[in-house]
Parts: sequence; structure tokens; C-alpha cells
Amino acid sequence: MTMSLRQMTPSLGAEITGVDVANLDNQDFDAIYESFNRHSVVVIRDQNITPEQHADFSRRFGKLMVHVLKDDLLEGQPEIYRLSNKVENGVPQGRPNAGQYWHSDLTYEKVPSKGSVMYAMEVPDAGGDTLFAHTAASYEALSEPMKAFLSDKTAIHDFRHAYDTFSKRIPGTMPISEEVFAARPPVEHPVIRTHPETGRQCLFVNPGFTVRIKELSYDESDAILAYLYGHMIKPQFFYRHNWRANDLVLWDNRSLMHCAVGDYGPDQTRHMHRTTIMDGDAA
Repeated sequence: MTMSLRQMTPSLGAEITGVDVANLDNQDFDAIYESFNRHSVVVIRDQNITPEQHADFSRRFGKLMVHVLKDDLLEGQPEIYRLSNKVENGVPQGRPNAGQYWHSDLTYEKVPSKGSVMYAMEVPDAGGDTLFAHTAASYEALSEPMKAFLSDKTAIHDFRHAYDTFSKRIPGTMPISEEVFAARPPVEHPVIRTHPETGRQCLFVNPGFTVRIKELSYDESDAILAYLYGHMIKPQFFYRHNWRANDLVLWDNRSLMHCAVGDYGPDQTRHMHRTTIMDGDAA
């Protein structure tokens, strides 16, 4: 097979065809990695991989993280987090309604994530898309005074925030125990981070996990974050991925936030596996 690449939008996104990630030579992997850094979202079509192959491919990008929601991990393959509304013999096959709010994966960790790799096994007939917003392009479009204002600011990120603010309001969302929340106390990260491989500066706040900007009053923080969140999802910074079965999608959590669209009914199955890569270059 010969690998080909098609850019999806001017800001972000590339589609790659003609590769088998389970049997990938170093040259083709290097091209995928370069596209990952350049385009932030990489869609690799028509993959037929096992969970082991999924994890092995993901490890080529770096060390894998284990999600704090242990009940939703794949048995025997704990690096794989199951996002699914599928039920077999009365047993949920993953976490339903996951990520239906703007967020960047695992920013509530002390060492945040480099990227995520999600594999679609079953998708709705229509709907269930994932939206991506480019936080480097949106930073670059800010005025110079706003960039200067944000340059020394710190944000507090909290795993509980997404559940309390978004998830528990969605019917069918499974509860999360206090023990899980206690295992992930709030952390602090700079509001502006420099991407360690591209050198681009990126907004590093998101509605899901960012509680507030530490140096500001609560009212000031709410106002600034509301402005930034609206700015970050302008159409020119945006890509909407319509999933097909056997899509493997990589995205860069250092330069993106994303949102799953919950517009499909309970009669439609959305069954995905995701790995998350640790950012070894994080401070």
C-alpha cells in the first residue's frame, strides 16, 4: 500500500489512507507523527486492529496513561478506556455519554496528556460526531494585549468539574464515586503553554476541567474564560469528524480541545476504544 494524505481544513485535520497501523514501518510512522504535529488531528481510515495492536501503535508515540475510571477500562488491557453505550447481557461495555462537553483529555492530571488515539468499532447510522477546536490557531488570533495579559496566568483544573457541570445532567450517565474524585485533586497549569514540538503557543484551558484562573477574582475569571471559550470554537479553528466504523483517529491534546456530540438515540450504538499518551515534555 502507498500512503496518501489529504488536509481537511486550513487550521487542522488530515486524512491518511493506504496504511495498516498494525504493520507500519518506521518511515510511514514518522510521516504520521509529523502529520500529528502539523495538523493536530489525523484520521486513519479502514483499520482492522485488535486492542493489543491499538495499544502497541499508541505506545510508539509515548508512555500510555491509565484512566482514573477503572470500571470503564478494558479487561486485560487497562490502557484502553471504553467509551460506549453498548450493553451486553445487562453489562455496560463502557462509559456512555462520555465527553459531551468541550475538553482536552486529562488536563486534570499533574502530567497532562500528549495525545489520544481512538478506534471506532460501531458507530451510529447518523450523528455521534466529534468536534475539534485548534487552541494554537485561536491563541494566535488574539490581540497582543490579550496575549500579554494571559501570559503569566495559571488555571486550576479539576476532574470533578466536568461531572458536576455537564455529565451528571445527561440522562443515563453513570455516577462517579467520591473515592475517584479524591484520587484526582485539583492541579494547576499555565493558561498559555508552548507546544514542545512545534513551538506554537496554545491556550490551555477548557470548559470541562478548568475551574478558574487563579490570579483573578471569580467574576473576572468567569468573564475571561467565557470570552476565551467562545473565541476558541469559532468556525475558522474548527473541524467536525464524522465517524466511520474502523476509523482510527489521533489528536494532539496539547493544541486542541474536543467535544463528543450526543445527538443519536439509545437505539443507535456508539462503541469506541481510546488510549491516551502521556506528555513526557510537560513541566
